[in-house]
Amino acid sequence: MAESVTRMVSEEGTAAAADFERELVGRARAGDGRAFAALVRPHLPMLARLAGRLTGDSAVADEAVQETLMTACRRLPDYRPGSSLRAFLAAIVVRRSYTLNRSEARRHIREENSEPPAVESTAEERLGAARLAQRVREALARLPEKRRQAALLRLEGELSHKEIAQALGSTERSVRVLVHLALKELRELLGGEDG
Repeated sequence: MAESVTRMVSEEGTAAAADFERELVGRARAGDGRAFAALVRPHLPMLARLAGRLTGDSAVADEAVQETLMTACRRLPDYRPGSSLRAFLAAIVVRRSYTLNRSEARRHIREENSEPPAVESTAEERLGAARLAQRVREALARLPEKRRQAALLRLEGELSHKEIAQALGSTERSVRVLVHLALKELRELLGGEDG
């Protein structure tokens, strides 16, 4: 008898927790930041451990966790209450850690293979570079969100079309079109082929 009462109390507790999660998910989807924080807070240690183990670098791991939270917030409509939020978040942090690791490895290789500048740049050259960087940021900001993400993953992340498709939850064919359109639009916004 005591065993059946314990099971009933446990099942009621589980049902109440599921109802509470559904309520938090609904509020978070509606834009309630506190509800989102309450949803993810219990999982932060797990996310940090996973990212740390996968990246081996505390700064990259911190970035992976931050990007995971941003992605989870954006993809919360894809989450089905009642399924494992822990697994939902873990899948995202694994993908983000993998992507950031690859980017870091490529950056290190580029740095190792690059030769230091023969001459230091002048103030005028630095100003010109800063202006160009600002123009590129402004041009990127004018692109539709998904196109901008695809372009950045291709240009800055140096990801393949297949990797971009995985990161964006899209098809490789769709990503090829997105990247092509983004680069074409960037060229036009920056003033032609030389821009």
